[in-house]
Amino acid sequence: MHQARRVGTYLAAAALASSLSCGSDMNGPESSSGGNHCPCPFTNIPAPPGGVAQFTVMPVAIAPGMSLTALGSLNPPGHVLPTDHVYFYDGDLSKNQPFGSDTRDVFMPATGAVISLLPNAQGETKVMFRATPAFYFYFDHVVLTQPLTIGQIVQVGTKLGNTTKGTTLDLGAFDTTATHSGFVNRARYGEQTLYYVSPWQYFTPELQAQLYPHVYRTAAASDKDGQLDFGISGKLAGDWFVSDMPADSSWEPYGWTRTISFAYDYYDPSQVRVSIGGTVGPAGVWAIDSAAPRPERVTAGSGVVPYLLYSPFDKGFPPYGLLLVRMNDDTTISVELFVGERTVNRQMDAGASTFVR
Repeated sequence: MHQARRVGTYLAAAALASSLSCGSDMNGPESSSGGNHCPCPFTNIPAPPGGVAQFTVMPVAIAPGMSLTALGSLNPPGHVLPTDHVYFYDGDLSKNQPFGSDTRDVFMPATGAVISLLPNAQGETKVMFRATPAFYFYFDHVVLTQPLTIGQIVQVGTKLGNTTKGTTLDLGAFDTTATHSGFVNRARYGEQTLYYVSPWQYFTPELQAQLYPHVYRTAAASDKDGQLDFGISGKLAGDWFVSDMPADSSWEPYGWTRTISFAYDYYDPSQVRVSIGGTVGPAGVWAIDSAAPRPERVTAGSGVVPYLLYSPFDKGFPPYGLLLVRMNDDTTISVELFVGERTVNRQMDAGASTFVR
């Protein structure tokens, strides 16, 4: 098996094992995790006095051969939609070696008040902080070495704990003043997604000079920050959900298997990615033929669009299957997957599934 395929398979297994930490957590619309008891959005835990929306301390040590990522990674089943946080890897993604052997200390990059704590079965915790009235950040996969409580103010530079040996640290940030146009149905997303920002932009210039060279992203990309809101009203691009699925369930395991996303690669954003959570077929992320219509150009007038799906890891491998997609109108699509089909000579039939915005 090709090394890149092995890495992709391992990452998918790791995502499933930690899904209760990464996905079904504090990202639900009007979340009530961590002691929220008011009708105001997200939390009633106040920001620390004098808090700032800037990271002045490196959260973990980085060294040559350690990769960081842009926003927007796709890794079904836990991350069917583009991911709203970045990763500090202990290995080198450019060499298909994402895991290392280090246990790294984790430090507070800014002063913040604890607003939520979510432990997982592996002994790690997702912990979210409020730094200012509008700016929030969070870590996931931290093995805490000190007790934390909701409302506690933790000062910049404080050691929170460490990473599990050889694995990644997640860092996310959101600002409730941020605006994004690519979430077509905003009811589908929680605050940490709707108001996402690139954490890299909030580090001091001195720290950015150390961080950005490690971000695994093609030099042809316009930035190293990434994106997750790719939806365009009236076009195929973006996220779609099984028609009878509650609007507020996309952030939890129930919703993952009922979601499909027509997005773009976090390493090379010029490359289309089809991310399947389930329903039409097994969970996976796929590339399409370069000559196929790009999602941002497909409309209700395009008819049935055939996409041969290819592994994004194993160049030159035969297609995984054929995905047929039809936009019925601006807010509804029909999708059918024929696993193992290597031509476009199939017709959509009664086996198609309906997805909506």
